[in-house]
Amino acid sequence: MLLSARERVVATASRARGESVVAGVAASILHGSLWFDAEFKIELLHPISGASRHGTGRITHRFQVAPTDVIELDGILVTTPVRTAFDVGRITPDWRGLGHLDALHRATRFSVADLCRYVEWHAGWRHIRQLRAIAPLIDGAAESPPESWLRLLMFRGGLPTPELQIEVADESGHVFARADIGYREEKVDIEYDGEEFHGLPWQRARDARRDAKLKALGWKVIRVDAERLRERPWTILTEIETALHRRRAY
Repeated sequence: MLLSARERVVATASRARGESVVAGVAASILHGSLWFDAEFKIELLHPISGASRHGTGRITHRFQVAPTDVIELDGILVTTPVRTAFDVGRITPDWRGLGHLDALHRATRFSVADLCRYVEWHAGWRHIRQLRAIAPLIDGAAESPPESWLRLLMFRGGLPTPELQIEVADESGHVFARADIGYREEKVDIEYDGEEFHGLPWQRARDARRDAKLKALGWKVIRVDAERLRERPWTILTEIETALHRRRAY
């Protein structure tokens, strides 16, 4: 029987010697984050004076963790949401870090202001510049890491700050669509098409009906898939910028 990600973390932490604290991606899973790699490593922090050793699927560190950075969940010691955010937000590259931060914020609603203060108290840590740069972009409304990546691309491209999950209603007031990322006043909808929800013929037909209704209401729909985001990101920025220019918004 295969264990769920949460069960795997709990089982590993329970078997660990001494007083261990679950940290990093594993901690974010215990806090309810739904984004992680299938082969994620379970990071365990041990007191500097304690014994620790690596094992299959886990990484151990001797580390001094402040008592205020640790809480107990289901009998397991785990880093607090803010400390967990501090750790996962320094995962490189930055789009992955932001994806982890958005997913954790969606699950816990940790205080971004508290995280920013924590960052300043720990200046000089590895990849702290990355975290300092992306922390202001955290938004738990993002529903997938690629949406976070797309938003980061737009920020770097100098585009206006978009809204997330914009509800769109038809003439009768019925909400029939949500824009993943977009501009409400300018009626520009930017959609990330993941294979899981947009790859099958019936899903593409559904998207086409949705887009036709949006177009009839004056919306411009821009669709982005993984290949375009990875290989031709500049075309995305150009298309968004052109749409905003045509609507005299940018």
